[in-house]
Amino acid sequence: MEFAVSTVLWWIAGGAVLLAAYAWSQTRRARDAVPFPDVSLLRAAMATRPSTAGRRHVPAVLTVAALALAAVAIARPALRTPIPRERTTIVLVLDVSGSMTGRDVFPTRLEAAKSAARGFVNTLPAGFRVGVVSFSSQASLVQPVTEDMRLVRSAIDQLQPDGGTAIGDGLQVALASLPPETFATPSEAPLTQPGSTDIQGGVKPDGTPLTAPPIPPAVVLLLTDGQNTEGPDPHAAASDARTSGVPVFTIGMGGRGNPFGGGNRGNGVDETLLQEIAAQTGGQYYFAPGAGELNRIYGDLGRALGWDWERYDIGQYFAIASLVTLTLASILASWWLDRSPRPGQATPFGAGAR
Repeated sequence: MEFAVSTVLWWIAGGAVLLAAYAWSQTRRARDAVPFPDVSLLRAAMATRPSTAGRRHVPAVLTVAALALAAVAIARPALRTPIPRERTTIVLVLDVSGSMTGRDVFPTRLEAAKSAARGFVNTLPAGFRVGVVSFSSQASLVQPVTEDMRLVRSAIDQLQPDGGTAIGDGLQVALASLPPETFATPSEAPLTQPGSTDIQGGVKPDGTPLTAPPIPPAVVLLLTDGQNTEGPDPHAAASDARTSGVPVFTIGMGGRGNPFGGGNRGNGVDETLLQEIAAQTGGQYYFAPGAGELNRIYGDLGRALGWDWERYDIGQYFAIASLVTLTLASILASWWLDRSPRPGQATPFGAGAR
């Protein structure tokens, strides 16, 4: 649940203060004193009078609850419902160089990347096509694009680290694996705003939906922990991706400019290169220093690329509940707390007191 005017929710604290004040006032109630000599006669007379102990507090509690429900209604609550996007082809390009054995990311960089990639695949709706490309000193198509996610997960599980880092080669193999019909007309507008780390739909300050732009027929997700050391120029491969209308989302993980972990350790991820590739193709760059951030990034991308989100206002239901609760409190207060005798009801001094 989300709220368009969440600041109004602070009004609920005012209701809590009123309830606390009411509870305090009840501790100040004076004890009833009855100067009546015959207690047994008084007890018999009062036997027909219903007790208000306990239930006399119910109307006050219901009134405060009605105020809280009204505050929630004014805050304009809404539910976001996921709707599958049109089918898209996505190629996962994963670095399997020797530096991916680094243990600064638990349990290793590669195992964390594989786990996040599997989670990404699990978030996609049915009908999406996914391929897997791995690269080290050279790139290879591990799994051609397919709708069978079992094959995709199996291909991810089989990845093993070894060799150098050929980012450009990985991009070229990914582009070559895409079916011709997935190539789109290049767009000058990026899919995300600069500096953004979440391309999911949200809510504008005025409460209107904010959704991500349409996703192209094909997208490449590239992950690496190092710098390009072999193969073709990554910028040339990025230029080919832009010409084909294929945005490349790049993810850097591990150390930033410092050697961490084991294996063939370099000088950290080349964030400048990854940012340039993403900007050149209309994608976005992300950095993941740990497994938790990496899972979040892949999860956000999976939801953004695979799903649209529709916002359904539910404030009217809270408003109705508030009105019903307030009405019930009024009825109970009138019924339970009315001390005047009803027709045929005995009074403490006998029926039909004059």
